[in-house]
Amino acid sequence: MLSTDALTSWETAKTMLGFADDQQSVVEFLINAVSATANRISGRRLKARDYDLRLNGTDKNSIVLPEYPIVSLSKVYIDGNREFPPESEIDPDMVSIDPDGGIIRLHDMIFPAGIGNVRVIAKLGYDPVPQDLELAVLEAISYNRRRLESGTTGMRQVSVDGTVTSQYELGLPLSIREVFEGYRSNL
Repeated sequence: MLSTDALTSWETAKTMLGFADDQQSVVEFLINAVSATANRISGRRLKARDYDLRLNGTDKNSIVLPEYPIVSLSKVYIDGNREFPPESEIDPDMVSIDPDGGIIRLHDMIFPAGIGNVRVIAKLGYDPVPQDLELAVLEAISYNRRRLESGTTGMRQVSVDGTVTSQYELGLPLSIREVFEGYRSNL
């Protein structure tokens, strides 16, 4: 079963990488593992999901969300008592967003300094998953599949002047890692 962090689907992996129907559980395991790796390397959760965040006020008119992009912003509250009754909701006309940067800006007011005094309800992350990210996930699945099937997980053979040596591989190929790192959090 795919996790909520899965950055591709079984159907896409099956079509793109030629998996058979009886391999679904193994492929879903690989999708989940590679997606978790992408999240770890990027330092954030990449796939869109609903959030109900409690944030510290910045004493500025803007606040940077811990996840981005902003797919949709439902509500923003400011309450020094951290109870967030309906009257603490900020009028949507007083709010603008920088979706790609994950930034919320208030017009003619600030997020007062405080601990957990700002509540944001929003859908944050990528929806849909960017094509370069999904392709890197598929490449990592294919890479890990080959390593697991060959029985040489963590090793590779190198031939120099007719002699064969084994070397240990560390991590993902650079091309895949660079894509995951390109989504690294700026925070």
